[in-house]
Amino acid sequence: MLRIFRQLRQRLLTDNKFSKYLLYAIGEILLVVIGILIALQVNNWNETQKSRRELTNIIRNIAADIKEDVRHIKFQMEFLNKENRRIKSFLNHQDYSGFTSDSLEQALETFYTQVTWRTNNFDRLVSSDITEYGKYVEVMKGIKEYYELGIPRIKDFEAVLKNAVLESDQFWRFEQNFYEFDYQEGLHSIQSNEEGRLILNTLLKSPIPRNILKINYRQNKNLVSRYNRFTNGLNELVKEIEDALLEANGKSTA
Repeated sequence: MLRIFRQLRQRLLTDNKFSKYLLYAIGEILLVVIGILIALQVNNWNETQKSRRELTNIIRNIAADIKEDVRHIKFQMEFLNKENRRIKSFLNHQDYSGFTSDSLEQALETFYTQVTWRTNNFDRLVSSDITEYGKYVEVMKGIKEYYELGIPRIKDFEAVLKNAVLESDQFWRFEQNFYEFDYQEGLHSIQSNEEGRLILNTLLKSPIPRNILKINYRQNKNLVSRYNRFTNGLNELVKEIEDALLEANGKSTA
């Protein structure tokens, strides 16, 4: 093909047909420009398709992350509910004389745990060059709200429980000066088990240690309530994401 064009151009120059050659040259330039534009269009189309595949993959992984977050939240709720049953059972005792010092120590402990939120795939989306969400525009609103507002908000409530537990630890370690902990095996205690048990029994008749447990109970209950509402919203978000994925792939959600 290129050989034919060269021969045609040479013939026009040889025959002194400059005007025809000029038209030919312009036509050749137009063909080159059109070819470049087509190539750019094809390249843009390929890049768009690549971005759409990447976006779909990320959103699918985000749905999996949220499901895993829900699983961890449910585990946390079970743990907190178990802790509250323990605290309630302990505080409702009228007489602690049957408890050993070790069992009293364990009953007076407070705990906190936090969900390890999976944010890697959302971070990957944020750091990507993807700005056009196509059929995922609506579901992206829910995804962004979850990661940018929902998780920080629930972390604030987790921090409230954490601070309450740390304050409890502060009291038992440094503020009260009657009882020496015997929870580390191999470390000698000045108090005998019986002395420790009597001191703890006395402490349990004062408001501070009991209020510590009651505050922990209340914070656990509040966090469980927050987790429960949060989980309901996440289940709805996962359903919306899965429906959007089906629709984007041309499948019915009915």
